[in-house]
Amino acid sequence: MKWILRIVVLLIALIAIVIVAGCAYQSIAESNEARTYPPPGNLIDVGGYKLHLHCIGEGTPTVILDAAFPAQVSNWVWVQPQIAKTARVCSYDRAGHGWSDLGPEPRDAKQQARELKTLLEKANEKGPFVLVGHSLGGLYVREFADMFPDQVAGMVLIEGSHPDAWKRQNMTEGVGVDAGMLNVAPLLARGGFFRTGLFPVPKADAALPEQQRNEEQAYFNSVKYFENLHAVNHSFSAALQQVRETRDLGDKPLAIVVGTASENFQGVARELQEDLLKLSTNSAFISVDGATHSGLVDDERFADETANAILAVVDAVRTGQSFK
Repeated sequence: MKWILRIVVLLIALIAIVIVAGCAYQSIAESNEARTYPPPGNLIDVGGYKLHLHCIGEGTPTVILDAAFPAQVSNWVWVQPQIAKTARVCSYDRAGHGWSDLGPEPRDAKQQARELKTLLEKANEKGPFVLVGHSLGGLYVREFADMFPDQVAGMVLIEGSHPDAWKRQNMTEGVGVDAGMLNVAPLLARGGFFRTGLFPVPKADAALPEQQRNEEQAYFNSVKYFENLHAVNHSFSAALQQVRETRDLGDKPLAIVVGTASENFQGVARELQEDLLKLSTNSAFISVDGATHSGLVDDERFADETANAILAVVDAVRTGQSFK
């Protein structure tokens, strides 16, 4: 019995040492990455926590870029400079993404919209804006347009998520990760279990330049990434319902951008994208030949066409001409 007790105590001690070492490794690695990859924009206090906003260029209307989930400012590296040639353009990290702090829960669509409104006001960015939402970001720009319609001049949905997509395609509403795993993932991340490769983490898009690819990977390796996954998933169904209840855009110019190599160009997913055209009486469906869902933004080969679609909406706002 004494030998059994000694072995048990030894195993507990070894586990404790591994956990402490893992936590230290995770903390040191995140500190090093924070120094290596500083934010390209500004961190702005929005009420006790900070959001990251990166603005370049001049000219109205200002374009606001709202990324896919769980993407960040880094993912707009190809698109943003093209827009900046003729208009002011701001990309930002939603709370819990990229360089932004985690924000208060629930992380639903209304909370995301309120935070963006506060961020733009604090940064003294003047509307009305052309809102651009990629994938899940499409839900949040629609909620923003519903809550603050006088601040929106036009919209671009880059394969924007349709709130009924999960039900129509018999998928569980959520971020696509088992809820049980999401409950323990932040704890495992703090112990360095993801960073050391014991559990898989997403890989940054290889189509991005090396700098932005490394920035994105640093975020995927962080504890904050897993905490954000859990928070967004917890409010996912509520966010979808909120967006279902939003109003349309009237006659404000709207572009629906879809890649021909994307799953959203086929079947029910294509029908859902076409359904988004009904959000405005002044809308157009734009297909980008050969582009995938992420490639519409992350891949230099297709980013110019996506940027051109955004600039077409900017031009329609400026001239007041029909966008169809």
